[in-house]
Amino acid sequence: MEDIKEKLVIEPEQVCHQITNLLSEKLEALGKDGMLIGLSGGLDSAVVAYLAERSVGAGKLTLLNMPDRDSKRKHRQHAELIAKELGQPLKVQSLTPALRAAGVYRSLPIGLVPGERLKRSLVEWGRKASGLEASENLLAERLHPKADSLVARGNAYATFKHRMRMVFLYHHAQIHNLMVVGAANKTELLTGTFSQWGCDQCADVMPIVHLYRSQLSPLAEYLGLPEVVRKKAADPDVLPGVDDKGELLGSFELADQILWGLEHGIPEERLIDSFGQELFLRIKTLYELSRPMREVPYMLD
Repeated sequence: MEDIKEKLVIEPEQVCHQITNLLSEKLEALGKDGMLIGLSGGLDSAVVAYLAERSVGAGKLTLLNMPDRDSKRKHRQHAELIAKELGQPLKVQSLTPALRAAGVYRSLPIGLVPGERLKRSLVEWGRKASGLEASENLLAERLHPKADSLVARGNAYATFKHRMRMVFLYHHAQIHNLMVVGAANKTELLTGTFSQWGCDQCADVMPIVHLYRSQLSPLAEYLGLPEVVRKKAADPDVLPGVDDKGELLGSFELADQILWGLEHGIPEERLIDSFGQELFLRIKTLYELSRPMREVPYMLD
């Protein structure tokens, strides 16, 4: 739908100016000595790191990479490349000892084979157990799993890692009086493809959460991110076999247009005509099922 596509076009220079102003203003307002970013090696956190460096300079920027035994080596290499480009050392904190001590690695069934077989198993189990009979959408199954199912266990396995990253980030930030800068985007927020109470939700400032994932590409190009980071898949890198969040959504560009339409009251018939019923229902299901993640905690007025 061309009119929605046009609505999603951004002016990178203007967006960059707005975000860098926000970061510098909040740093001063909160009385912090610098900024801390959990740098995964992916596009989102890389964009935030480049924006932070423009805002306060590398001298007030701390980059923390937090891999575990399941993490792919290439993401650590990309984080190192980003840090080098920014002229900033990369601190590394392994999650493996903490995750092992908490029993996280034992939480999935013994003998389950990682990789594509795990991904297929999660989808199959979720389709049978969650009640969403017609769905092949792993993300929807994740938001509506049956208790103790493989999908529920896989979700707990993945989200525990992001929650542990949040703990390490704030531990480091409080010791050194740093402002934690998050890297969630609007597509994640509206589809529930983030870890509730994890490092992709909990932060002092979320400078790109008003931007859809597809809007980050022109911003990344404007900021001069390395091509290998700009072009890579959106790999959550927390669960073996699940390697591209964009693939699970169908495509970021189309998903974002549907989400914009849902948020701005575009009639469903028009969205179905433009994007097809299957993709529209996939995104709408995520939008609705993830609503409680955006609303909690509930409380009395």
